[in-house]
Amino acid sequence: MLLIVALPLDNNVGRLVGYYLTQAAPTAFVALLSLVATNVAGYTKKTTVAALYLIAYCVGNIIGPQTFRPSAAPRYIPAEITIIVCWCACFADLLFIWWYCRRQNAKKAAVRAGSGYRRVENQEWLDLTDRENDEFVLCAVGCRGGGGW
Repeated sequence: MLLIVALPLDNNVGRLVGYYLTQAAPTAFVALLSLVATNVAGYTKKTTVAALYLIAYCVGNIIGPQTFRPSAAPRYIPAEITIIVCWCACFADLLFIWWYCRRQNAKKAAVRAGSGYRRVENQEWLDLTDRENDEFVLCAVGCRGGGGW
């Protein structure tokens, strides 16, 4: 998006490359859907989180095109600023998710390492949420089986 904003209008090749790079955005959508599937436990909680995520995605898709006003043509500066701000917010959200997963995993590891901890028999079949199940390890972006990076 920065290529599209920063390059002059007559630099068609550079702006086209910037546009092509923006088409990788659906990858983040799929990655966040997988985080919802792997980091939320409990049937009701998982369903609610997935529904809220989809609602927020749809609201964003409804609001997004409204930022492109004919009066702002041909640069559409307000829309470009909105897109860049949204990308920055997504990056901040990604950092928060990573930090939160690391923090929760450290807390659960401390609980499991405690002398009074006892694993509940067959707890994988109980409908426990991720907060209730001390054996549930959150997986941040880029994790390899043990949560975190």
